[in-house]
Amino acid sequence: MTEARPDLKPLAGRVAIVTGAGCGVGEAIAHGLGAAGARVCAADLNPDRTERVAEAILTAGGEAFGWQADVSSKFQVAGLIETTRDRYGRLDVLVQHAHVSPRGDALKLDEWDLRRTVEVNVVGAFLCAQLAARVMADEGGGLIALIVEPPESIALGAAVYATTQAAGGGLA
Repeated sequence: MTEARPDLKPLAGRVAIVTGAGCGVGEAIAHGLGAAGARVCAADLNPDRTERVAEAILTAGGEAFGWQADVSSKFQVAGLIETTRDRYGRLDVLVQHAHVSPRGDALKLDEWDLRRTVEVNVVGAFLCAQLAARVMADEGGGLIALIVEPPESIALGAAVYATTQAAGGGLA
């Protein structure tokens, strides 16, 4: 049996993008990947959050940068991936966590909120996975993780969010 060595970084030399890295679970994933030795692009819609997360990873001894992107835009996702590759030379891991979760009764939900939720949670997950997979296929492989919330943990009154999470699970 091989002993675990805390001085080794299992993801040293790997490059990861985490979308939705500005807070919560996405932020924790970005920190975990950084602590494991990955070079991290912390992506979020909010540029202040991306810089804060990247700075915290750097302070902890990791390597990271922040990047503002709206995952519902194919052009912004392509820019995110290409900027990461330009900076670090490759892409090994994509963790797609960016999402929106409007709360409230579906009978009162605004059409804009409905469309935005579908665009970010479903279209954004698809675009991130598709564009990253194309790059990874050319580079010999990689790992794509689409983070979705299980239906049993979604609160009542979040029908649109729950629907997009089910659709996101279907992409995996």
